[in-house]
Amino acid sequence: MVTHETAKPRPSWAPFVGLLAVVGMAWCAANGIWTAASFVLPTAYLDPEKADVVHAVALIKATARGECTPIGWKRVQQLGAPGVADWTDWPMVEDLLTWAFGILARMFGLFAGLNVAMLLGNLLAAATYYGVARHLDCRPAWAFTAALAFGLAPFIFAQSPYHITCAWVWHMPLFLLVWRWVSTDPGLVPKSWQYWQACGIGFLTGCLNPYFTNALCQLTLLGGGVQWLRNRSRAAFLSALAVIGVAALAFALMNVDTWTYKLVHGPNEGALVREYKWLEIYGLKVKDLFIPPVTHRSDALANFSKAHRQVAPLLDEGASYQGIVGLACLAWLVATSIRCMITGREKNVPMEAWQVLWIVLMFTTGGLNALFAATTGFTMFRGGCRYSIVILAITLLWAARRLSALQTEAERTRPAGTTDWRWLAGAGIACLVILWDQVPRPPTAEETATIARQVTADREFTEKMEASLPEAAMIFQMPVMEFPESPAPGVPPYDHFRPYLYSKNLRYSFGSMKGRDREKWQPAVQNKFFDGATLDQQAGVIRVKPESARAAVDELKRLGFSAIYVNRNGFPDRGRGIEEALLELGYTKPPLRNATGDLACIILE
Repeated sequence: MVTHETAKPRPSWAPFVGLLAVVGMAWCAANGIWTAASFVLPTAYLDPEKADVVHAVALIKATARGECTPIGWKRVQQLGAPGVADWTDWPMVEDLLTWAFGILARMFGLFAGLNVAMLLGNLLAAATYYGVARHLDCRPAWAFTAALAFGLAPFIFAQSPYHITCAWVWHMPLFLLVWRWVSTDPGLVPKSWQYWQACGIGFLTGCLNPYFTNALCQLTLLGGGVQWLRNRSRAAFLSALAVIGVAALAFALMNVDTWTYKLVHGPNEGALVREYKWLEIYGLKVKDLFIPPVTHRSDALANFSKAHRQVAPLLDEGASYQGIVGLACLAWLVATSIRCMITGREKNVPMEAWQVLWIVLMFTTGGLNALFAATTGFTMFRGGCRYSIVILAITLLWAARRLSALQTEAERTRPAGTTDWRWLAGAGIACLVILWDQVPRPPTAEETATIARQVTADREFTEKMEASLPEAAMIFQMPVMEFPESPAPGVPPYDHFRPYLYSKNLRYSFGSMKGRDREKWQPAVQNKFFDGATLDQQAGVIRVKPESARAAVDELKRLGFSAIYVNRNGFPDRGRGIEEALLELGYTKPPLRNATGDLACIILE
């Protein structure tokens, strides 16, 4: 029988629930979302720096419609007219994640589903980190503090919503368990409970963002290699390789669709293009760990960041900042490591210091990742700055464990079950600093109103097109743009997706994967339209020859198109030359326009 004196106290769920409540409120504060009306608006839309959000929402819509299923070929019926947009050439690993986002979109609506996904990303990151910290014997106060700092990481806010699959880092705290198991004696014992857990984490990771799969595999291999060199533990090293192998298996499973598509249709070398220069531009930079975001609540820090971005020749994605608490943890880890080296206690250098050093050496601008890419041509991991979140995860847990150990030692002489309030006060102050420092300032009323105006204008414009055209009518979009990652002058790379987001049945020419011959007809038609065109300098209009316009329109009609959609920002004359040429051909019905004036649609009746 267990007596009252020997019974272990039940873990309290209060800190965990409080953590989720604080993170949720902080997310609402950062995004200015407090009402149902604000929840159905995206937090970014046509901002040039977050232009990829339109692509993210288009992907979620296609997934919600059942056109982008996990591991299956991805064919989007409303895009790529007169054919069907086939996205299978793109090696997208996060099928399960986008599938979950599609479910949220069906439940809450397109933009509300995106916002729910963003909120869940922060909540899950904090929840997982807290669980891992408690599992590794961190005291509740320090587990709470570290989880709060990770759940509200500047990286997550900076990547949301336009790189939402990168912002979902909830599984990264699990890496810390795997790295500890493989790096500390006796290593990862084959077929032990930890072994199967590590393999499960590896498989889960392989199904998600490949950047973080790469980080898991590299540091797992590093830890297993240390065990091999230090203890000649072949079994521990093979166990580490097993984790990597399982992650690779999951990665391969998520790419079955792309590989089978290539077997049937042949390779498409033009679909995924990664120029080497981006490894230099978006490489990890130590200085950027200290640069706060431009959305910082402090005017002084925000202005400092803006000034830095104006003069810095190489910029990251605005997501490397570690936060004041994170930087303090990093500085403490570095100081501890240096002290160990100076005093001849090299063996006491924390494992985490070597892990951070490896991340810096590998992914910094001009680092080993860039060297490998330059010599092999493998440029997949161009965004080395994204590994800044790995540094934050490592240093926060190291500091939380050290503080927990120091607190336990300091309270050894106190009565059992009592806590020195000064430790709790210190954790509380750290939490306040995190909330002030890491939660970005909300969008202004003007910014929110702008997004609402743009969304309303595009939705009403699309409704007007659907009311004016027969069901499933095809619309040719100009300027012609390749997909993906191929902007045109004045037009972000995914701007042509805007009407698709609101369409029920219309079909659009944009959106089929570049690199295959089937899409070469589009630039040919556009070139035919402007064949012999001249720029009237005095009027500021592109003068299109009637015979050229007629030849292009006849070709579009032959293919079955019912309208021409013009993004006016893509033409130096704002599309006036196109409209005048069609008017001269007899298409006298006034063009449909959106309220913001940048989109037009000419019906080819």
